[in-house]
Amino acid sequence: MSSIIISNASYINIINTNGLKKMSRNILALQQNLTNITLTHELELERARLYYELLYQKPEMTLRNIVEQQKRFTKGEYVELFRLYYRSNKSARNNMKRSEKQLNLHLVKLNEIMEGGCDSDTETPVTDNTT
Repeated sequence: MSSIIISNASYINIINTNGLKKMSRNILALQQNLTNITLTHELELERARLYYELLYQKPEMTLRNIVEQQKRFTKGEYVELFRLYYRSNKSARNNMKRSEKQLNLHLVKLNEIMEGGCDSDTETPVTDNTT
């Protein structure tokens, strides 16, 4: 079920803080309802909630967390997360050329991390000093 919720992030044009709160509440409500029906805790939906909550932080922090903690999602899921972040970020929408460049930098760094080319002791994720 969480894979459906996560994979459909590509259909969201933009999402703001209120939308993120609503998404989290809806996932929690779905989780509670399924728990009541099946009498087992649906932990898989926790993954979907965590995915959308990553949009509260900047891509640099997400990259840092991937390096320092673990890869909780697939490369494709992270790519779509970053795209949704830039589609939803008001300052990024105002300066499309700059945001495309930043998105591409983050995607290159993500690729390095996911391919195992980034070690948290020797490299740090791309930082955005312009915002």
